Order: sequence, then structure tokens, then C-alpha cells
Amino acid sequence: MKRLYRIVLVSCCLGLLWNPAGFCNEAAQPILSLDLHKFGYLYAVTERDLRAYTFLQDSVAFLDDGTLAVSFYRKNDQPGLSRRGSTPGSEVVFHSVLLDPVAGSVKSERTWGNAGNSNALLPLESGSFLIQDGEWSKVYSPEMKELASKKWEVPGDILPRFAVSPSGRSLYEFQDWYDAKRGWLTRIDVLDPTTLVTKKSKLTPGHQYESVSDTRVVYLPTASSDALRLFVSSMEDSASAKSPELFDRNSAIARDLSKSRCKSATFIDDTILAISGDCSFVMLIRSGEESGEIHSPEYRMGGEIRPSRGGQRFVFSRTKMKERPSRITSLELCVYDLAMRRIVFTTVVFPLPQQKFAFAISPDGSLLASQTDGLVRVWRVASPQ
Repeated sequence: MKRLYRIVLVSCCLGLLWNPAGFCNEAAQPILSLDLHKFGYLYAVTERDLRAYTFLQDSVAFLDDGTLAVSFYRKNDQPGLSRRGSTPGSEVVFHSVLLDPVAGSVKSERTWGNAGNSNALLPLESGSFLIQDGEWSKVYSPEMKELASKKWEVPGDILPRFAVSPSGRSLYEFQDWYDAKRGWLTRIDVLDPTTLVTKKSKLTPGHQYESVSDTRVVYLPTASSDALRLFVSSMEDSASAKSPELFDRNSAIARDLSKSRCKSATFIDDTILAISGDCSFVMLIRSGEESGEIHSPEYRMGGEIRPSRGGQRFVFSRTKMKERPSRITSLELCVYDLAMRRIVFTTVVFPLPQQKFAFAISPDGSLLASQTDGLVRVWRVASPQ
């Protein structure tokens, strides 16, 4: 027995030396593993269903520290005609389950509408959330009581997309269309998250990828080159800025970004922007200056970053690749603590996702959740200092 104890103790000490976060393998074991097939999770077979999973936003999202929302597609047992206010008629439908992230018990679940390329569940402040179901958007309370709804009248067949600031207080709508003279344009609307009424609007050059804070939108123009150039729109200023670019082209930070091969930018809070995406590092920028960097030369950092509600922590993914043939050999999730300036939690994702991969961190930064196809896992992370 003493020999076994020594082996375990030595293993943990080696783990402490290898992992600066100070976690042994036991600490990385999930506190919850849940198979979504028990709720009717549909494994995509057709190209249409696979595309719908690709576009599905925030398939795992914490509404608050005690509620995890998991969204997916399931088979409709009674397909037929779709009617407003009744059961959707598509063969595949958009469905969400609200769970206790520790106990795994179901708080509530609901089918929202037909599956499509414009489905999303976005968490707002105080546990409420936005549901996008095609041309309809609705706001619900944590008890799934409908608070507001709106049907979007859009030009052509391009439906709007939505984004929420890290604080959960600001809700944005983005609508794209093509103008024969000016090319692609994007209108940004700031919405009241309780009524969905437009409060402010701005017209910008067309863009498809953006990140939002309470007052600003940072985006990549549709017509941008391979070099990362970030544009910004301040929703507090009614007048257009002299230059829409976030950084002066001649600045050191702009030159570094253009050579970085990174492809995305994400607001961690109102003041910190994280640069990542298919490069070997995550760069943290505050007030136009680099304030930190997570450097992992043997990895490729993912472009998706999910911050906690207060901006104390954020979670990102990183992969190891085999070049020939090009394929992922290892996938990890990492939680970074801004105050401690280091990664405080790492776990290997296995099995590797085939169709859907998503992750989220709880508002207080103490829980990490992931979805790998039909499997949901939750880990406990040491509470922030």
C-alpha cells in the first residue's frame, strides 16, 4: 500500500513539474459526461445536416453558473406542414436542453423550429438568452418564458446573424447585402436585448467575421488579403472615424499582425482583444499595445475563444497536426487566467470530433464544458483568485 502511495505521489509531482497549472491527471477528469443521443441527437448523414451543424452558433453555452444550454438537431417524429406557433414540420428540428452542469439533471428542454443554417442560442445577461430560428428571433427568460420576438424582413435570402458582448449586456445584429456600386455592405444594428428594438445602426464595408464588446465591433473585411487587418466600428460615435482600421498600418502592432498568419480576433472584455486562429500563439492586446502572449510553437491555436462573463478567464483550443497527410493528431482545451498570466487548466479532447466541436466557460470561470459530436463533458476548474 505504501509503495502504491509513493507511485501516485511521484506521478502527481511529475505532473506538477510538467504542467505549470499544477494539475494531475485526476484533476482533468470530467465531473459530467452526457450522451446526447438520449435526447434524440441526430448524427448528420446528409450534406445539408452537416452544413447546419457547421453554422449552429454556441451549441454549448452557460446561461449562468448553474445552467448549461446544449443545442443540437434531432429527428422530427411527426414531420408535416410547418405552422406558426405549432410543431415545426421539417424532418430535422432545432432543439435545446437546459442542464445542471454538475448533476446533469434536466431543467427543461424545447424544440424551437426547423433545422437550417441560421440557428443559434446566445446567452444574455442575467440568464436570459436569444434564440434565432431562421427569420425569427426571440428572447427567453431562464425559465423559458418568451420575453420578446421579432421576424426579420431581409433583402434576398441572406438572413441576419447575431453576436453578444462578453458582459452579456449588448446585442448586435449584422445584415449583409450586395450593392452594385459599392460592393458588399454590412449594416450593424445595436438591439435592446429585452425588446429586440433597434437602438443604433451603422453601415460598414462588408464583413463576415466579427467580435463585439459593449461599445465596439472589430471585424475582418470580406475583401481582405491573407494578412490580418482588423477594422473597428465604435457604436458610441455617430460620426465615421477617419480610418476604419483598428491599428495604424505603420505601427509595430499592425506589422506584427500582418506577419502573424493569425486569422481571428476576439474580445475578452471591453478592453482586451485576443488574436489567434491557425497560428502558434494567442496575442493579447490592450489599448493598442501587446499585453501578453501564449506561445506554443508545437501547436496551432484555434480561432474560437470563449471568455468568462467578467473577462477573468478564457478558453481556447489548440491542435497538433501531421503534415502529410494533413490531419489533426491531438486536440486540447486550455483555460487561461488573465490575473495569473498563465494556463490554469488543460485537457485532451478524445475522441476527436467528426462533425461538431464546441466549448464554453461558466460566467465565474470555474466550469468548462465541451461538446464533441453527441458527447457533452463538464470539468471543474479551480476558482479564480
